[in-house]
This record gives sequence, C-alpha cells and structure tokens, in this order.
Amino acid sequence: MPSPPDPGRRVAWMSRLVRLEPVAFSRWDAVHAALCVAVPTAIGAAIGQGADASLIALGALPAITGDRTGPYRARARSILLTVATGVAGFYAGMLIHDIGVSHPWAAHGLLQVAILLLSFIGTFGNVASAATLQGAVYLIVGWGLALPPPEWRAPLLLAAGGVFGVLLMAVHWLRHPGAAERDAVAAIYQQLANVLDASGTPRVRLARRSLENAIAAAYDTLLTARASTAGGWEVLERRAAQVLAAEPITSAVIALIQGGQPLPAPLGRALYGIARHIARDRPVDVEAAVLVAKDHRAPALAAALHRAEPLLTGIVHAAEAPLVALARHRARVTAVPQWIPKWPWPDVWRYLLRIGVCVLVAQIFIALTALPRSYWVPLIVVIIFKPNYGSVFARALQSGIGSIIGVAVSAAVVAIDRNGWVSLAVLVPLAASLPWALRRNYGLFSALLLPILMLVMGALQPGSQGIALARFVDAVAACAIVLLVGYLPWAKWERRQLNERVATALEALGRYAALADTRDGDAAFGARRAAYKALDDARIALQRALSEPPLVSRCAARWWPALAGLERVANAITDTVPQAEAHDAGMHPGAAVLTRMAAALRHGGPVPAMPAASTPGIDPRLAEALRGVIGALFGSAERPT
Repeated sequence: MPSPPDPGRRVAWMSRLVRLEPVAFSRWDAVHAALCVAVPTAIGAAIGQGADASLIALGALPAITGDRTGPYRARARSILLTVATGVAGFYAGMLIHDIGVSHPWAAHGLLQVAILLLSFIGTFGNVASAATLQGAVYLIVGWGLALPPPEWRAPLLLAAGGVFGVLLMAVHWLRHPGAAERDAVAAIYQQLANVLDASGTPRVRLARRSLENAIAAAYDTLLTARASTAGGWEVLERRAAQVLAAEPITSAVIALIQGGQPLPAPLGRALYGIARHIARDRPVDVEAAVLVAKDHRAPALAAALHRAEPLLTGIVHAAEAPLVALARHRARVTAVPQWIPKWPWPDVWRYLLRIGVCVLVAQIFIALTALPRSYWVPLIVVIIFKPNYGSVFARALQSGIGSIIGVAVSAAVVAIDRNGWVSLAVLVPLAASLPWALRRNYGLFSALLLPILMLVMGALQPGSQGIALARFVDAVAACAIVLLVGYLPWAKWERRQLNERVATALEALGRYAALADTRDGDAAFGARRAAYKALDDARIALQRALSEPPLVSRCAARWWPALAGLERVANAITDTVPQAEAHDAGMHPGAAVLTRMAAALRHGGPVPAMPAASTPGIDPRLAEALRGVIGALFGSAERPT
C-alpha cells in the first residue's frame, strides 16, 4: 500500500483555486478576439441593428474560445467545425423551444437527450470536445431565447459571425504563413538550450520534460500541415529536416548532462542562437556553434552539430525526404480510430451519467423557480462539466467566484448604458483578455465570459439590473448543482482515478523499456512518445486533484513523489536501455519490473522486488530510479535478494 503522507504536510488546495498559470499574453490573439466582438457590435450600434449585430458577435465567440495552436489550416478547420456545431445546436434549440410551447415536458426530454449526445461525441478528442461544448451551449441558448421568425435568420447570422472570425484569422495567416511550423521547430532548439542551462540543477528534469513535449508538438504540427497543404512543400521539407537534425543533437545533450554538473553557459547560448535564427527565418550558422562546442570540451556535441549541419542549413543529403521520415516515425505509434471515445468505456458512461443527472436537476430547478431566463442554469452546468478544463470541483468554485465579479460588471454597465456605446467600450477589453484568461485560470475566464455574454445578448433580450441579479442566482445554483450532485457523490471515484493514471503511466514505461531494448528505432520512438504522454496525463490529473478538498488532494500529494520518480525512470530508459549490454531475458528486466508494479498498483498483486545489489541487464542509474519509485508507491525500495 502507498506510504501515508507526512502528518505535518497540509495541501493548500484553496490557494490553488486562484493560482494563475504562467501564460504569455499574445497581442495577436487579443486583437483578433476584440475585433471579433467589437466590429459587429459597433456597426450594429451605429446603424440601429443591435439585435442582428449581437447574433453575429455571438457567432464569432467560437472563433475565440475554440481556437487552438497549430497550423493555420488545421486551426481554421477546427474553428469552422466548432462554428458549424454551434449553429446546428442553436437551430436545434429553436426547434425544441417551438415544441415546448405545446409540449413543455417533451421539450425538456429532447434537450436532455441532445446534451447527452453532444457530451458523448465530445469524448472523441480535444477538437470534438471544443466543438460539442459550443454545440451544447448554443443548443441551450437557442432553446432559451424567444426570437422572432423567420427561423433561418438567427442561425444564418451566427454562421456569418463564425466566418467573420475565421477571415480575421486568415489576415494573420497571409501575413505570416508557416509561422506555427517555424515556431514549433525553433522551440525544440530552445528547449535543448534550456536543458544545457539547467544541467546540475533540480530544473533539469522539468527541462527534459519540456524538451519531450516540444519534440512531440513539432512532429504533430508538421505532419498536420503536411496532411492539409497542397503546396509549399519546400518550406515544410526544410522544417522537417531541422526536426530530424535535432535527433543527434538531443542525444549529445543528454549525454552531456549525465555527469550532473553545471555546463559552460556558452554551450546553451550557442543552441539559443540556432533557435533564434530558425524563429526569425534566417540562415543557421552551425559552424559558430561547432566552434563553441569544441572550445568548451564538448566534442560529442560538436560532432552532432557537424552531422546535423546539412539538415539545419537546408543542404539536405538524405536517402529519404525529411517529411517521409517524420511520417514513418509517427506511423509506428499505435493508431487510435478517430470516431471512438478516447477514454475507457466505464469512464465514458460515468461521465454521461454525471452530466445527465446534473442537467436533469438543473431543468427541475428551472421548472420550480420563477426566475427570468433561467436557461443559464443548464448552460453553466454544461460549461463547468467540460472534460478538458480541469477539476470539476475547482471549476465549480471558480465559476461561482467569477460569476460574482462578472455580474457586478454587467450590472454596472446596464445601469449607465443608454445607447450601446458604453457596452461596446467595456466589451473591447473584456474580449481582448478572453484568450489569455482561458489559459490562465477558469475563474478569471468565467469573470470575463459572463459579462460578455450578458452584454452581447442584452440587445436580443433587453433587461435591467434585476436580470443581472437573476444571472447571479443562476450561476450560484448551477455551481451548487455541480458540487452537490456531480462532484461530492463521486469524490471517492476521483481518488481511484489517480491510481489508474499512475498505473497507466507504469505500463507505458514498461512498453517503452521493452521496445527500446529491441533496437527498433521507429517502434522505440513511438513508445517513447506514448510513455511521456502517459506521464503528462498523470501529471495533469494530479495537478487538478491538488486543488480539490483533502479527500482527493491528500492522495494526489502522496502520489506526487512517485510521479517525479517515474520521470526519472523515463529519462533513465532513454539514456541507458538502447546502449545496454545484451541479456538472456525474453523481456528487458526493467520493463518486467514496471509491468509488475502496474499490476500490483491496479490489482493489489505482489510488490516487485529490487535487490540492493546490481541487477543483470539493468543499468545502475535505471535500477536506482526503479527503487525510488517502488519506495514512493509501496513504501519499500529495497528487498532482500
């Protein structure tokens, strides 16, 4: 069993609710978001068509909240899919509203079924999740608003707003084609420099994790661009060559930091220079970096840079095209069908049950209260339950806090605005901050989104300060429903999910060690990516759990040292297994230990033994890392031989 936590340790879970993630403020994202909302609102206020302009601005919101990183073509497709899902949801909501005029309970049932269907499709992946969230939100808005005929007018204006948002993004795309691919490649060399700078310090583990993420992101970005681009192959080939050039440099950098001592700063600056030249699309001066490596007694790094020079400078001498090599690497990763849930089926059914019960309780609340426009209750419930936004508990509390701020802002604007221009002046900075807030803190995002929605939809349904107060009651009711119905009865299950995440990471590391031992480079590459992805998923789950009450956060705090140990195991596999001596076992001994640890954690089987003496086939560095993980998970790192 896991060792008990230190009694003196207390997890400051409440403070984590207001913690802001370190995210850079993007000026282009801010300008894009402000224009998406401000331009149609300003034109509508000027010509006296505020209601139509509000629908256009409402349709442009998915272009802000549904935008993702990556190549512009892929981003445009994702946004258009999100907009199309939102428009379809809005139209379906209008039809359900019409049915509700004569059959109110039938309308509630149809709304429940539609939300469950969209929630199920949202488990297919991140793009599906973003699109179906907008579909569910606009479904509820279309159901709650009573708009005048014709029925096609409102969906058409919403679609126009979405297309307007994509066209604004296309302006930046035309000015900076290939920016996403260029930045993704430059990030690899930036992270390589960070690893060198962090050598000999506790920061080196975090730097290596960031390096793995940067390599995975560059592969995904380039191959996504390859699949969606008909022209411009020369530029993509050059970027792919620069990604392949990073492989020998990465091996040399990892070898350099094995000594655990700080490295000369000029080595890191040399790789920073390469990253800077790639980011600015300038010729890369590899010879200067080679000279720096030689001057500071790093011959392996100098040799790796010299070997990578043809790929870095664009003078490609390779048996196969770089993009083909990248695609071959990724093809060995286990393929997952697109149109099935990415979660285990029991988790899918449990998620649908939780959100279904919460929406049902929200509809009962609407039926029993006389608050105006109470469709906001199920709307906020659906937003809080979006599966990719973090802890349900944290989101519920953050949404409640954010709603208080948002309602206060909305009420102040409603009190002083007479012609729509004050609303416009407030909308511009709120919308500009929305993309940044979405990535920093859910409560901050809620505090900005709620007044935006209230001010934009105010032209469709003019109200007063009483409406703002009703929105506050709706938000608090929705948060209470999520906490009391969707979270507290499931808290123990949330804790068990942490065990499952750690066990999954152990299994992925076991597969990585086994395939790295086979000397099959492509298979090992795919297993390496899968292992680091499993570690990243476990880290995210633990970080989310740390912001929950002690029942869950104490368990997360107990697993946190084990996660740090698993990262050391992953790094040790990368550093030692491919170069290890031959052994007689059918599977690499380290892989067998990891697999038995996963079984012991998941099913309560016997704890694997790691003798204090050296183990045949396992490098001492990997053996030490494995002992540390066994100690963190099961309380005893060493067992008698």
